[in-house]
Amino acid sequence: MPDLRLLTPDRVGDLVGSCAPCTFWQTVPHNGHGAPRDAAAHLDSLAAWVEEVTTDWGPPGRIAYADGRPVGHVVLAPARFVPRLAAFPTAPGDPATVMLVTAVTAPEANGDRRGLFKVLLQTAGKDALKRHVRALDVIATRSCAVAPHACVQQIEPLEKFGFRVEREHPAYPRLRIDLRTAVTLRDEAAAYLARALARIPGAHPAPEVHPRGSGSARSADQR
Repeated sequence: MPDLRLLTPDRVGDLVGSCAPCTFWQTVPHNGHGAPRDAAAHLDSLAAWVEEVTTDWGPPGRIAYADGRPVGHVVLAPARFVPRLAAFPTAPGDPATVMLVTAVTAPEANGDRRGLFKVLLQTAGKDALKRHVRALDVIATRSCAVAPHACVQQIEPLEKFGFRVEREHPAYPRLRIDLRTAVTLRDEAAAYLARALARIPGAHPAPEVHPRGSGSARSADQR
């Protein structure tokens, strides 16, 4: 399993992807997403954005590490923190709508990019549920879209995960997943452990630790 750490200002340099560091979603439409020579400025801008979202709402995502190297990330935030949404006709009208901004896996993801993508989405969903978010939206792109940006998610893998069209568009539909009923948000690692323990006489799974549990449990989840 990858090591999934919270996205913090000091970790923005570990974001992966074809144009990382990228501020596509964090900038207004007329600003573009910048050129590679602007990498330092993008890092500063992203760090400031992460700090702002964290202060107001909470950490806006996770970075996955394997053998100490970043191999993927997922970013989510309320729509009010995603100014690029103004460029899309299917943008939500409610600024409190929580958006899946991007989910990216690196080529170095040990040959299991599809599995890692699923883990990233599962983790984003569970993090959102802890903040009492009922649904997660995302602007997706279809194959007919003209030169879509790399940070706009493809529709096919999202639909396989359980997202469904909330607002239709021929090129850029907005999808939604109900986090309260999505079976795929089950903690698969915990389920596997529970099944393994069930086969051992006298073994019992540890009781679930709730958000108001001990301080050590909270700090372990908030690495």
